Amino acid sequence: MAGLSESNETKDICSAQWLLLWTTAAYAPEFPSKEEKVPLSTFFDKFTDLCKTGPYANSYSDAVKVYGKPPTGSRRELMLWLCMAENRSLQEQGLPLKRCRYSDLMARWRYPDGYL
Repeated sequence: MAGLSESNETKDICSAQWLLLWTTAAYAPEFPSKEEKVPLSTFFDKFTDLCKTGPYANSYSDAVKVYGKPPTGSRRELMLWLCMAENRSLQEQGLPLKRCRYSDLMARWRYPDGYL
């Protein structure tokens, strides 16, 4: 997870799943309609945490247990929830926390031209 701070290069299943979660959130509609919210909620609610070993094992599923399901009412809420969830894991590892400013998160995870 910490390796995704500056690059999209994944080295293991844990960083790969966080890359998928972050980019899905970043490209979600700003305010999903009822129709758009259904698959978005299904994706995040039913997401299977495949990170089972290492320092970040079960970090997504643990965050869901602590904070509840990720909110899908707006992109901002979803991105901030992911940041909070990731910071929980970083804190447990004694690593520096990420700044959860929406504009910074969007700059990191969504490119201005819409290209991944």
